[in-house]
Amino acid sequence: MTTTENRLPQPRKWRFLIAAAVIVIVLVYLILSSTQGSAVYALTIGELKGRGSAIYGRGVRVGGTVVTDSITYDASQVSLQFVLVEGGDTLPVIYKGARPDMLRDGAEALVEGKYGPSGTFEATKLLLKCPSKYEAAATQTATK
Repeated sequence: MTTTENRLPQPRKWRFLIAAAVIVIVLVYLILSSTQGSAVYALTIGELKGRGSAIYGRGVRVGGTVVTDSITYDASQVSLQFVLVEGGDTLPVIYKGARPDMLRDGAEALVEGKYGPSGTFEATKLLLKCPSKYEAAATQTATK
């Protein structure tokens, strides 16, 4: 048996290589297109406002502290409104969804959504940082 008998004939070899190349190209395209659609910019409130109309309608993530007495919840509309502050910059936020139990004055919040020309941030996701008193209690319990 010679080594030439074990090789694929030339036309079959080229078809295999072309098929493999097409599969690789399709996989790369699918991966790139799915990650571009889910990309979200993380900005400070000052950076968000500084970008002006260039950021309108784009997915953005912004964090800050909930301003005291700014939380308004309308249960009939399932609409939550509050104001975030970071440094000297404030950002009014509207979130459609249930009010999280941990949302309180002074809570650290991270919102994800879109900023519009009205100056209001329309959040699609709302994440809250656990207060440090819970972290300290969990640490004490774990060490006992």
